[in-house]
Amino acid sequence: MGNNTRINNLRKLIKDQELDGLLVTDPANVFYLASFSGDGTLLITDEAQFLVTDRRYIEQAEAEAPEFTIGDIAETDWKLLTQKVSQVGFESAHLTYQSYLVWSGIIGEKLKSTNMLVENLRMIKDEDEIERLRGAVRIGDEVFQDVLAEIRPGVSEKHLATYIEHRLRIRGCDREAFDTIAVSGQRSSLPHGKPSEKTLEIGDLLTLDYGGVYQGYSGDMTRTVAVNKSCPRIRNIYSWVLEAQMAGVEAVAPGKTCREIDGAVREVFERANLIQHFAHSTGHGVGLNVHELPSVSRKNDRILQENMVITIEPGLYIPGWGGIRIEDVVLVRGNSNGHEILTNTVKDLLII
Repeated sequence: MGNNTRINNLRKLIKDQELDGLLVTDPANVFYLASFSGDGTLLITDEAQFLVTDRRYIEQAEAEAPEFTIGDIAETDWKLLTQKVSQVGFESAHLTYQSYLVWSGIIGEKLKSTNMLVENLRMIKDEDEIERLRGAVRIGDEVFQDVLAEIRPGVSEKHLATYIEHRLRIRGCDREAFDTIAVSGQRSSLPHGKPSEKTLEIGDLLTLDYGGVYQGYSGDMTRTVAVNKSCPRIRNIYSWVLEAQMAGVEAVAPGKTCREIDGAVREVFERANLIQHFAHSTGHGVGLNVHELPSVSRKNDRILQENMVITIEPGLYIPGWGGIRIEDVVLVRGNSNGHEILTNTVKDLLII
């Protein structure tokens, strides 16, 4: 899907909102619509499309966003650009109050709040986006195989996190999609725990949650392993998390709601009398941002559509003992399964 198609789809949403234009300030949305990776703001109207940036990025903008009229922010008269429109939307989820006051002073009463217009378009990926996501996920799989050789008693969580981030870049990612999670032992009960100087011990659980950005698109995967040895309780809890994760994946199909996917996971944990240790929703959309629409939660009745890309990542977290999470990236497809699992790393309990 080219940028012009995306812009025309956005124009339909702008018209549905009874607006004449949209001010786009979120960097991911700017990139989605213009392929511009610098610092800039878009103004999309029914008749025109402008990209305004500062002089450092003019040459870059002209090369990356040929469909747009490029302007220098120091010389742009926003009132002139908006004189033919009566109402201009702004991205309320991304504009600070201070920035709103600035824009309001420039554009005036024409400025109206909108909510997630571009993000709603971004939920359904085109084939180019899907291939980039495949690349990001593939690199995550490869890095997991790399890091297995580093897992041993005496190695610190920080070392493993740093090693993962280094390997993501070596294998082709531009940067990390989010702060790498590497937590072990009792600290593995922290769903978003930060890597510490704690060193791995025999019998520890180790949870690794990471992803890299490949050609603008984010990977995201989680695996939990046992260090050197396991025990009956680890194997039992792990089996329930794996069953719940597979139930969530199997439920994914066009026409299903996010609530139904989340419910398939919760049914397993309720049956195991472990639901009290499930501390978050089942998953989220992934794309230009590692967390984007749709939220795969019990509060969301959004219907899945073909070419949405989501994560399925249930976990159980028991303070004083530890935690286990398993996460795959899943593509919604109109095939016999209703989905394709992009993550290829084994999900059986590994004892390293």
